[in-house]
Amino acid sequence: MENYTAAALSRRAQVTYATGSAAFTMLERLILLYAPFYFLPPREYNLPNLVSEDTFLGLATILGAALALGRIVDAAADPVVATLSDNCRLRLGRRKPFLLLSALPLALFTVLIFNPPFIGQEHLLNGIWLALMMCLFYLAFTAYVNPYLSLLSELGHTDATRINLSTLIALFGMLGMVLITVLFPEVVNSLQDGGLELRASYRVAVAGAVLFSIIMLYLAGFSFNESRHCRPVTSGQQGLWKSLAQALKVRPFRRFVIGEIFMQFCMNLVTLSMLYYTVVIFRQEQRFMAVLGALILGSALLAFPLINSAAKKYGKIRILTLAALILAFCSMVIFLFSFNMTGIFFYLGIAVFTLAGIPMAAFSILVNPTIAEIARSEAVQTGARREAIFFAARAVPLKITIAIAGGVFGFLLSTFGRDIEDPLGVQLTLLLVALASLTACFVFRGYPEKDVQETLRDEEKLFS
Repeated sequence: MENYTAAALSRRAQVTYATGSAAFTMLERLILLYAPFYFLPPREYNLPNLVSEDTFLGLATILGAALALGRIVDAAADPVVATLSDNCRLRLGRRKPFLLLSALPLALFTVLIFNPPFIGQEHLLNGIWLALMMCLFYLAFTAYVNPYLSLLSELGHTDATRINLSTLIALFGMLGMVLITVLFPEVVNSLQDGGLELRASYRVAVAGAVLFSIIMLYLAGFSFNESRHCRPVTSGQQGLWKSLAQALKVRPFRRFVIGEIFMQFCMNLVTLSMLYYTVVIFRQEQRFMAVLGALILGSALLAFPLINSAAKKYGKIRILTLAALILAFCSMVIFLFSFNMTGIFFYLGIAVFTLAGIPMAAFSILVNPTIAEIARSEAVQTGARREAIFFAARAVPLKITIAIAGGVFGFLLSTFGRDIEDPLGVQLTLLLVALASLTACFVFRGYPEKDVQETLRDEEKLFS
């Protein structure tokens, strides 16, 4: 048994560390929620497209390709960043240097995405700009988020601590979503009421959100001391491919990641479609997205303590399986209602949409501690400390999946319609979410959670 000298992270430090989740969630959600609308708005807004909506080779669009390319670069960078972080032996630690160095570029590229060279007209250079900035944004995003999440395994010395810490991370991530989904549109509307045109209002609001985020990014980076709060690193350095291959050999890890792939596809498709659901499915003005966002995030926040408690009592996988089933139900019901979203069906649709906050909460809380648990279990069994590579090995297929979701999203909207008069493309996103959620439900049922936790039982006694 390894001689443990790590100290527990104080509750205050845990909260400060978790604020980083609010920051990078805000920045990413700014792009996922508003960049598609900013570059390719519904026709009802009478704004010029900034990029072409034409389909190339029968499938690809400029918007879809830019979203996909950013995620592909993200996926390629993840194992590289993870290996560099796992092998880092600087005095500051293995993770902190990455957080401190990547925070400023992450904020900068968020602003630049909303400032293409031709703001008032469709132009090929806007598409090139969007693709390039998306790639640079996700490089910086990976450099921050991978080391940040890998700390969950190192700072969380027991299952309960990992769940609690992940709950705080998810809570702040959800608060970041609230700020971007609920408050941000109100800021944009207020700027418009003050005389700014729509896209100028977005640019000013984005700059304000970015300034707020960068403060939290640095607070999180200074919230811990790796030499004091993490276990000492006694294993040697490993190359990228060897480390990645060893992580992928772990059977529980592979099983869990397959289920997460389907759930990540669902979550990303819903995020990309939120503004279109508001305008096309519920047939409301864009500011109504603040109402939808408040309802779904409010139900998620209310579910947080229940999920935290249930996961400790019944296990994380049972709760994730139930969450996938609930999401399948919600998306299928709204899909059916969307063909006649009037009268009582409108209000039932709002209620069902609100219910979808429960699986969002479960997914936000329980995925990361499960990966951290697997990584820590392998460290106990093999002595090799490569926590970051597990998050990277999981992130590569996930980000490819998200890239596919972006491409599918662009294809559906361009091919089948994205307007109130021609809504099928938006409706089909709901059907895909239902089918993918059901698949995730069946995959999660085969994950051997008890076997993984058995490996950590003796170790956890040291921190009880």
